[in-house]
Amino acid sequence: MATKHTEKEQSFLQATVILGIATMLVKVLGAIFKIPLQRLIGDDGMGFYSTAYDIYLPIYSLAMAGFPVAVSRMVADQVGKERYRDARRTLRVVAKVFLIAGTTGLLLMYGASFIVTAVTGNVRARPGMFVIAPSIFFCCVMSIYRGYYEGVRNMYPTAVSSVIEAVCKLVLGYSFAFIIVKSASTVTLDTLSYAVAGAMLGITLGTVLGSAYLIWCYTKKGDGISNQMLRESPAPMSQRKIFKMLVAIAVPVALGSLVTQVSGLIDVVMVQGQLKSTAAAHPESFTEMYQAYQASGAAPKSGFEIWVANRLYGCYKGSAYTMFNFVPTITSVLGVSAIPVLTMVWGAKNSAGIRKNIESIIKIISLIAFPMGVGMVALAPQIIQLLFKSSEPVITANLLRILGLSACCAGLSTPLTNMLQAIGRQGVPVRNIGVGAIIKILSNLTLVAIPSIHVMGAAIGTLLCYIYIAGANLFCLIRYSGTRPNMKAAVLRPFIAAALCGVAAFAVAFLGQKLLGSASSLANASVTCLGILAAVVVYLLAVAALKCLTEQDIRTLAKGEKVIAVLKRLKIVA
Repeated sequence: MATKHTEKEQSFLQATVILGIATMLVKVLGAIFKIPLQRLIGDDGMGFYSTAYDIYLPIYSLAMAGFPVAVSRMVADQVGKERYRDARRTLRVVAKVFLIAGTTGLLLMYGASFIVTAVTGNVRARPGMFVIAPSIFFCCVMSIYRGYYEGVRNMYPTAVSSVIEAVCKLVLGYSFAFIIVKSASTVTLDTLSYAVAGAMLGITLGTVLGSAYLIWCYTKKGDGISNQMLRESPAPMSQRKIFKMLVAIAVPVALGSLVTQVSGLIDVVMVQGQLKSTAAAHPESFTEMYQAYQASGAAPKSGFEIWVANRLYGCYKGSAYTMFNFVPTITSVLGVSAIPVLTMVWGAKNSAGIRKNIESIIKIISLIAFPMGVGMVALAPQIIQLLFKSSEPVITANLLRILGLSACCAGLSTPLTNMLQAIGRQGVPVRNIGVGAIIKILSNLTLVAIPSIHVMGAAIGTLLCYIYIAGANLFCLIRYSGTRPNMKAAVLRPFIAAALCGVAAFAVAFLGQKLLGSASSLANASVTCLGILAAVVVYLLAVAALKCLTEQDIRTLAKGEKVIAVLKRLKIVA
């Protein structure tokens, strides 16, 4: 029996690793999708895209309402207790909930498209909102089966459906946008609006195909629960009781997710509205910035302030924020993979284990988030020129510098939230995120209205928001866990190593520009690659010299032993 149990655990661990890899691949593909799209449709088109997507995300989060996580936890517990009839009934209950939520979310998206475009004046974002709205319904369909399959410890359907969804978004979404842009004789703002709708159609079709795969998987392959297992299972709970249990688990998770997405909603409504008002109140400041566009006719004579607001928002969300988002995307996946170990030692009330695991998780995340964020600060102009086709490269590079600093904190905030959830403090990060959102609102109100700062105020608000969230989450984790990790080892040493790599990147890029210049794409690409190479070499040397990593740190991650073997050969692990 012990051997069989161990084999099951190993199989589950392997499946979890596969799901983690698939999740990271999906998130990276989603981030990569924006880079060629931005080069195709520019800052104006990305303004329309970001407006539509930033409305979609909070409505999507509201429709999901934390139920996939709740279903996974409940079904896992039911299967563990061999209450298979409860698991099947949970699937039926959540199917009803999700179909209602998906329909409601779809209708909310249609309604919000009229309200938001009326507030911001950005009516060209509306076609994209219309096209992406049905994906909320199909995401709910997918979540019915994803949560259930994860509960029965079968991670493969979730992983495969996620990859299908991401590939369709990347391939179909970009292809539709490309066809629309290239088939137009003259690329106008209306052309870009419909190109964005084409990109959104790829997202929607991805959710349709992902849903179809999961339905096929359940219909043809089942869930691994046999008829005999059902017959031997105890009588199931009532649907009412199952629903109450789902809500009790889902609400704290949903609030955290929703409040996180509300920051995007704050940006799309507040920032664009304020930029429009600022441009209208101080036209001389923006007229001077866009004289060339007005002379060539690229800037519209009517609705100039709306055009300015959309373009600057496109620089912020379409380019700089895309790079920023890489960091929390990666650290969130790694953070989740480390949580089971912390949950285990917390349940065993192992104080020494709790402290070591918290310290190790914070250290590993810091070692990833800090160099990525600092690298963005050091190489912001080169990165923007290499990856994007920005009409405002100086503004976009300055935005990236601020958001690079934000990434250092944002990369820590989600894993810290996961750790608080692992020790039973689900409500604490919700409160901290809420306060962070208030800080962002106040920053936006104060800074975006200043003509000389304009959209930079939104980036500064994001920085202040994540500084607070990361700091508050860390403080609360120390307080509620009753442990005090070694912050010198977990945060200070990784930051010093990251700072050294940033200095190396900046110095090499500066010298490279002096020698090669940066006017041509090839010269800029060469300078950027040399800067990154120098940063990586210096960073690995600094990590080894400062003894930032230990074997205990790596063991907190799945498949840690294999990683240790590689790092030992590179002499990076102490």
